[in-house]
Amino acid sequence: MFVSHFCELFTYHKSRKDGIYYCAVQLFGTSSEAAKYKCQFKLYAANGVEQISSIFFVRSSSEDFETIFNSGRCLRLDEVTAQNFLVEHDVNLTITLSKVWHV
Repeated sequence: MFVSHFCELFTYHKSRKDGIYYCAVQLFGTSSEAAKYKCQFKLYAANGVEQISSIFFVRSSSEDFETIFNSGRCLRLDEVTAQNFLVEHDVNLTITLSKVWHV
């Protein structure tokens, strides 16, 4: 999936491997350009009350998704936890991109 936001091109990838669910966002650009953005992952249970929220830096397209997934710098859920957030056999997930404002 490709998304244009902030006049930049992003992609994200969801994967399930060895009982772990992964999701990461990449910017088509350098690591220093990617570090200007963060992504918030929100998972919602079917009951509409329970949720999980995690924020990570956007990764650069110079990194492959396997490396990102192995680094732990992305959304990682074990299968038991992910099962609580399935709606119609898929994880109920929203991703929000925003700029990182350095103080």
